Amino acid sequence: MAVPIVQPSADSVLDSFIDGTQASRLDSRLLERFERLTGRKPHRYLRRGIVFCHRDFELILDKYEHGEKIFLKTGRGPSSDSLHIGHSIPFEFTKWLQEAFGAKLVIMLTDDMKLLHSTSLKFQDVRRFLIDNAKDILAFGFPMESTFMFSNLDFVGGAFYENIVAVARHIQVSSIKTALGFNDDNNVGMFYCCSTQSAGAFATSYPGILATDIAELRNMSCLIACSYDIDGYFSEVRKHAHKLGYASPAFLYSSLLPSLQSSQAKMSASVSNSAIYLTDSPSAIQEKLETSVARDLAVAFQYLKFFMEDDDELESLTRRYRAGELSDEDVIKVVVEVVQAYVAEFQSHRGRVTDEFLQGFMEHRLLS
Repeated sequence: MAVPIVQPSADSVLDSFIDGTQASRLDSRLLERFERLTGRKPHRYLRRGIVFCHRDFELILDKYEHGEKIFLKTGRGPSSDSLHIGHSIPFEFTKWLQEAFGAKLVIMLTDDMKLLHSTSLKFQDVRRFLIDNAKDILAFGFPMESTFMFSNLDFVGGAFYENIVAVARHIQVSSIKTALGFNDDNNVGMFYCCSTQSAGAFATSYPGILATDIAELRNMSCLIACSYDIDGYFSEVRKHAHKLGYASPAFLYSSLLPSLQSSQAKMSASVSNSAIYLTDSPSAIQEKLETSVARDLAVAFQYLKFFMEDDDELESLTRRYRAGELSDEDVIKVVVEVVQAYVAEFQSHRGRVTDEFLQGFMEHRLLS
């Protein structure tokens, strides 16, 4: 039986997100404008609707068209020894956006958030995870001269903390409960994480890093590429940024890579048999995929949609499968090869990321 590349139930979840948050769907007009301004063909995530909606992306394009500065923000909460391939999506895409816009980038490592959300984690374990995850992130090829990476536990203070307090004064506990589903049993620190994430989207949190002139910093807008499921952490910054005299950050939202267990479940680093880790060997990848996609071939087509670069090749494979020219085993063989190649390329870069290289990204200096 033919399997559609995009599952209807997944579409309904994304449609519900757009309707519930009043985000805007990315359309061909916006992508054509992006290509005209940057001279770059949209990334496969954009072409295939994986990055499916946005907030204020047109305003980012306005700024770019007028020669005004923007910056990018991404991040990771270190909670495991290795990233899985689902984690690669925002980092690969952010690296591509950084090249397209010629923009500066800050990478926030939310070690504080992980410790607050999982009280069983030990500080020393999160420190170790942070180093491993930071090296994984840098393996995607971010340029040191225009990228600053930081640990919240080490960096937050001064201008950054001033912005945390400034935005926190406007955030009501009831709003956090609604946005993130917290209740009175959650620790007080979890409620505060929203303020930290919000402050990270203001250029004035990075004096001497993004720029030295305060007027330039106040005029610099932020673009964040992230999965739609963490939108709640940024809902308050959209509501209150203007009260502080800042532009609200713009967002590009992606869908989630499905779990190996089901095309309808999210891949999770804490559920080992749901994920392909970026440290997995070719044989481990083959075993995991052959076992999982034999149960749910929709997973195979979803993985091809995310990781096969050539549009014509993907369309041909899908058409031939639907026509009965390719078997389930043929499709499984292709997806194994595609994912193995993706992970192998990552691992070749990861092996060159040293402690000294990482330290270079975490030094406080003016980005160029």
